Amino acid sequence: MVMAVALFTVLAVAVVWGLSLRLQEQLREQVIDRAEARSVQLADAMGGQVEALFTLVDRTALDLRELWRADPQGFELGVREALDTLPAGLVSHVTVVNAQGFAVYNSLGVADGTFIGDRPHFRALSQGPDRLVLGEPVLARLNGRWLFVAGRALWRDGRFDGTLHLLLSTDYLARKLGRLTLSDQDLVGLVHPGGRLLARSLDNDVAMGQSVPPDRPFLAQPQLRQGSFRQTGAVDAVTRLYGWQRLADSGAVVVVGLSDASELAPLAPSRQQAMALTALLSLALAGIGAGMGWLLRRVERARAAVARSEQRLKAAQRMAHVGHWEFDIRQRQLLWSDEVFRILGRDPATTSPGVGCYASSVHPEDRDRLDMAFKEAVRLRTPLDEVHRIQRPDGEVRHVRLLCLTDCEGDEAVRQHGTVQDITELRETQCALVRLNADLEQRVKLRTKELVELNRELEAFTYSVSHDLRTPLRSIHGFASLLQEAEAERLTDEGRTSLRRIQDGARRMGVLITDLLSIAQHSRALISHEAVDLSEMARGLVAEFTRAEPDRQVQWYIEPGLRVKADPTLMRVVLQNLLGNAWKYTGQTPQARIDFTRSEAANGQVAFCVRDNGAGFDMAYADQLFQPFKRLHAHHQFEGSGIGLASVHRVVQRHGGSVRGEGAVGQGAVFCFSLPKEAPEAAALFTG
Repeated sequence: MVMAVALFTVLAVAVVWGLSLRLQEQLREQVIDRAEARSVQLADAMGGQVEALFTLVDRTALDLRELWRADPQGFELGVREALDTLPAGLVSHVTVVNAQGFAVYNSLGVADGTFIGDRPHFRALSQGPDRLVLGEPVLARLNGRWLFVAGRALWRDGRFDGTLHLLLSTDYLARKLGRLTLSDQDLVGLVHPGGRLLARSLDNDVAMGQSVPPDRPFLAQPQLRQGSFRQTGAVDAVTRLYGWQRLADSGAVVVVGLSDASELAPLAPSRQQAMALTALLSLALAGIGAGMGWLLRRVERARAAVARSEQRLKAAQRMAHVGHWEFDIRQRQLLWSDEVFRILGRDPATTSPGVGCYASSVHPEDRDRLDMAFKEAVRLRTPLDEVHRIQRPDGEVRHVRLLCLTDCEGDEAVRQHGTVQDITELRETQCALVRLNADLEQRVKLRTKELVELNRELEAFTYSVSHDLRTPLRSIHGFASLLQEAEAERLTDEGRTSLRRIQDGARRMGVLITDLLSIAQHSRALISHEAVDLSEMARGLVAEFTRAEPDRQVQWYIEPGLRVKADPTLMRVVLQNLLGNAWKYTGQTPQARIDFTRSEAANGQVAFCVRDNGAGFDMAYADQLFQPFKRLHAHHQFEGSGIGLASVHRVVQRHGGSVRGEGAVGQGAVFCFSLPKEAPEAAALFTG
C-alpha cells in the first residue's frame, strides 16, 4: 500500500504539474495570439490615419506645384495660405529645388542655394514616375528639428524642372502615433521604405537617425502589405509583438509594437501562485480538493486578465473606429465585435449579428455593388477592400471601409473575416478639400476679372503709345525723303549714306511698331474654337507666297487632313509665321523643300511640324527663339523684326499647347507645335 500510495502520489503530482504547466502555456499562447491580431488591426487603423495625412500633404504639394508654375510671384502668399490649411505643426516649411539640385526657395526666408542633388529622394523624383516621394529624416540646421521631405517633381514642357518639398515634423507624427499607445512600453512607429525611422511614439529624438534591421519582414519582403512578427527592439531592446501595415502610395510602414511585459504581466501572479499551489499539492495530497479550488480561482483571475486585455482591444477599436467580424460560410453564421454595433448604430441588446442585419444597414444604392464585390472576392480568392455607405436606424448616413479575407479548404470557401472601419471623418476631410478647391476657383475668377480690366488699360496704353510714336516717325521719314529729293546732289557720299540709314531705320521702326501692335492684339483677342482645316489653310498661304515671289522654286509637301479645334484667325497667324519663316530662310538654298506634317504627341494633344532645309540656326541660342525682338540672323542676311516666333508662342500657349524648335546651321530647322484635341473650358482670356 505504501508503494501504491507513493506511486499514486507521484502520478498525481505528475498529472497536476503537467496540467498546470499546460494550462499556463495555453493561456500564454492565447494572450500572444490575441496581442498579435490586435497589433495588426491597430497597425491597419493607424495606417489609414497616416495615409489620410499624407494624402492631405500630397494634395497641398500638387496645389503648390501648380502655383509655382503658374504664378511664381504669388507663390509666397500661396505657401502661407496652404500651410494655414494643414494641421498646426505638421509642416515646418516649404522648399523648391531646381533641376540641378540647388535650393532656390525656402519659406523660412533662407534660400541659400544648398545642393541636394545627391539625395536619394531627389534622384527618385527626377527619374521616377510623378508621385509623392518621402525622404529620410535629417536634423535641420535652420531650426534644429528632425524633419523629413514629402516631395513632388516639377515639370515644365514635359521636362524635369526641379522638386517641391514639404518638410514634415517627426515630432508631430510621433505625437499623433502616440495617441494609440496603450501602455508605457507599447510603441507605434513610422518607417521609411528604405528602413530609416521617420517617427516613433517612444523616445522619438533617440530613434531619429537610426535604421530598422534589414531582417524585418516588411524590409525583407517588400511585396507584402501587412503582417506581424516578434522581435527585440533595435532602439530600446524591449521584446514586443509587432503588427505592421504598408501604406499603398508612399511605401512607408506603420508598425505597432505591444510589449511582452505589458501583455503577459496579468498572467505572472496567477502563474506564480499556480506553481506554489502545485508544489503544495505535491506535499499534501489530502488537501487536493481545496488546492484545486484555489487553482480554479487563480485560473479565473487569469481569465479576468484576458478579459481586461480584450477590453483594451475594444477600447482601441473605439478610438480607431474599427470593428472586426467573422463569417462561417457553411453555417451562415456571422459574428462581430461591439464596435460594429456602434458603427451600425445598433443596440447589442436588441440586435443579433447576421448577414441580413448588415445587409439592411448598407445604403440601398450600394447594396448591389457590395454584393458583387463579395462574390468576385470569393470567386477569385482575393482580399476585398471596399468603401460603401451605411444608413443607421435614425437615418444618419456614414461611410465605412470593409476589409475581407476568404479562407478556403481545397476549392471551397469556408470562412471570411475582416474589419469594418468608420471613415466618415476622412470623407468629411476630403469634402473640406473640395470646398477649399472651390474657394480657390472663385479667387481665380476674381483675379481673372481684375486681369481683364488691366489688359484693357494696357491695350489702350499700347494704342496711344503706338500712335504717338508713329507721328514723329512719319515726320522723320518724310523730311528725310524731302531732303533726299531736294538736296541729294549737294550731299557727300557719306551724307547720302547717312540719309539712307535714317530712312531705313524709320522704316524698320514702323515695322516694329506694327509688329508690337500685332502681338498685343494676338495676346488679348477673344478665342473662338472652331473646326479648322490646317492643310487647306497652309495651301492658301503657299499660294500667297508664290504670287509674291513667282521666281522662287520650292518643293512643298502638305499632309492632307490636318484638322484641329482652334481659333481660325489665330491659327492663320501661327501658320503664316512658321511657313513664312521656312519660305524666307530657304531663300538662299538650292532645291529648297518645306514640309508641313502631323507629329507624335501625348497628354491628349495633337502635334504639327513645319520642316525646311534652309539656313537653320545654332541650338546654343535656342532659348532666344520665342523671345520678342531676339534674332539669330543679321538683318542684311534675312529681313525681319523678331516678332513672328514670339507671336506663335503666345497664340499656341493661349490655346493650351506648346511650341519647340530644333535646327543646325546650314542644315535646316523644324518647328513643332501641339494643341489640345478638345477645346479647353476657359481659353478666351489672356493669362500669360
